[in-house]
Amino acid sequence: MPPKKSLTKDDWLRTAMELLRTRGIGGVRVLTLAQKLRVSRGSFYWHFEDRQDLLNSMLDWWDRQMTDAVIEYANSTRGSPQKRLMAVGEDVLKSDRNRYETAMRTWAESDRKASRTLQRVVNKRLDYVTSLFREAGFSPAEARARGDLLAVYIMSEHSILAEETLETRLRLLRRQVRLLTS
Repeated sequence: MPPKKSLTKDDWLRTAMELLRTRGIGGVRVLTLAQKLRVSRGSFYWHFEDRQDLLNSMLDWWDRQMTDAVIEYANSTRGSPQKRLMAVGEDVLKSDRNRYETAMRTWAESDRKASRTLQRVVNKRLDYVTSLFREAGFSPAEARARGDLLAVYIMSEHSILAEETLETRLRLLRRQVRLLTS
């Protein structure tokens, strides 16, 4: 029988990711999640087998929501590779998709599966951005160098420019893309 409050698996995962961001992986506990969501712990087991299933689901969710969704959005953008590179950066910034980067890296330092997931996702991001630079006409080596620079900038700018307005962050992103595609 489903829980009284119609929480989705996604609701649990979003809350778990916020706990990861604010409290670290040790703060991601079933009881804490249930309290945050104002439901019983039993509700958790409607969506997950156990805490490990939750952790595995968090890794998958992070990949889908913070990487695959960006790539899908950029691919749906019509136009030049430069326009799609801007779409990548703008989507990440406007949707705050880089907000879990620090927490994921910290988790990956102490967990082998998180580490492998982090490396796989980072490589997927680098490969995608590099492919857009290749499409823009850069040699493989030059496309990789430029792709790495832009991807690392996008992944880390949230922590570096946290005090800046979104407008300022977008202006700086546009400058980065212009510099790297010229």
